[in-house]
Amino acid sequence: MPPAKFAQVIGTAPAIISHILNGRNNPSLEVVQKILTAFPSINPDWLLFGSGSIDRETAQSRQTSLFDIKPDTPSKSDNYIEKSEDKRSTQPTLKEDVSLPQPEIRIEYREKTVKKITAYYSDMTFEEFSPNEQK
Repeated sequence: MPPAKFAQVIGTAPAIISHILNGRNNPSLEVVQKILTAFPSINPDWLLFGSGSIDRETAQSRQTSLFDIKPDTPSKSDNYIEKSEDKRSTQPTLKEDVSLPQPEIRIEYREKTVKKITAYYSDMTFEEFSPNEQK
């Protein structure tokens, strides 16, 4: 396919394709997205990294969802709750030893799940994804 026809098929200017083919510019994310939209059978890994099969069908027998991924270890976020128990029974007087015992700290893991992910696009639209939706 000639470069001008390819540009027309993916919906971009012929000069953009010319600059990419001549090595002047690298393809932008927008150009890659247009290629993948115009040719849905192309494997994105092959297009971006040169790995795997060119055909999307054989490369992705089952696509993993973001909601299928379970972390092996808890992340460093607010998944932890610190609970302290005060072990002091009486207040010391001036004549007593003023070194106080430290409170015991227990850390408990609180399970979190993803409820919704919102993707905002450059054309001022958005799309919402939730674990219960199937496309």
